[in-house]
Amino acid sequence: MIVVISHPDDAHAMRVIRCLEERGEPVLLLDLAQLPRHATLTVDYRHGPRPQIRYRQADGTVHPLHEASAVWWRRPQAPDLSEVTDPQTHMFTANEWNEALNGLWQLLQDARWMNEPTRDDAASRKARQLRVAAEVGLRTPRTLITSDPDEARGFIRDLAPRDVIYKTFSCTHAIWRETRMLREADHAQLDTVQVAPVIFQEYVPARADLRVTVVDGRLFPAAIAWTPRAGSIDFRRNVGEATITAEVLPADVHDRVLALMERLGLVYGAIDLRRTPDDEYYFFEVNTAGEFLFIEDRTELPIASAIADWLAGRALSLPDAVPRASARPRAMPMDTIAS
Repeated sequence: MIVVISHPDDAHAMRVIRCLEERGEPVLLLDLAQLPRHATLTVDYRHGPRPQIRYRQADGTVHPLHEASAVWWRRPQAPDLSEVTDPQTHMFTANEWNEALNGLWQLLQDARWMNEPTRDDAASRKARQLRVAAEVGLRTPRTLITSDPDEARGFIRDLAPRDVIYKTFSCTHAIWRETRMLREADHAQLDTVQVAPVIFQEYVPARADLRVTVVDGRLFPAAIAWTPRAGSIDFRRNVGEATITAEVLPADVHDRVLALMERLGLVYGAIDLRRTPDDEYYFFEVNTAGEFLFIEDRTELPIASAIADWLAGRALSLPDAVPRASARPRAMPMDTIAS
């Protein structure tokens, strides 16, 4: 059995699940938000040192999680504790679920993980990503991560007259902040970085942005060519109007991306690069569960199929990616490109 840890509204997970079902592979969408009201979890040590792990759904269907051959750590949800209204009880209950689920993942070590949760968590840290990327030879922009307003002002002065951008560590579909250029009017707000640290970077001019989706050492690079709107430097705001084509990376960049993935211990990752007008490649970040449908749908690169093959334990017998013309630009829902 293949386990996909996500939820029904995750279009990426559902496409891969359809691929698996078409191959005749048994697959379970494990939506942790069904706990505790619509599902139960049991770890049973009565039959020996290797426990049986049962996930029982409201209709009575029982899934033996201990039989999982592969697990995709895609979009894990939290158990729905909305009915627990007392703050102290809610905190206690949430901690109990957290302990139980973290223990569960440790029991599924015989399964192949995309990506193993502890490695996924460590690899998702942007501060570490920049260091590892530089160590494997990828170019990275000059960066300052700080909650100190004076440090931020010093960084901006040191880079002058070069432009500076700023961005957040994370986002959700409810709270989403694109990467922004630091404007003169923003200087008056620099004291607010004391509230939460901010990432400042030198602005890297673009000939094209690149999204490189990696599946078990197989690269699916795509170039995103777009015309920025006034004040916008984040392709995610303009991707519906962009031209997206499959891309071939230079051999040295290709090898360094693979080295990055190996150092981070990732099977899957969506990497953001930028190609400058001088044909230099800069690394920005890797999203360990990044979106790929907006690339697949516009280029026909078979990313979902590659993920399904890996989860099913099949060799990735796909032809090498061949650049092809982008589909006609069209509006793209933000939930397919938010990360």
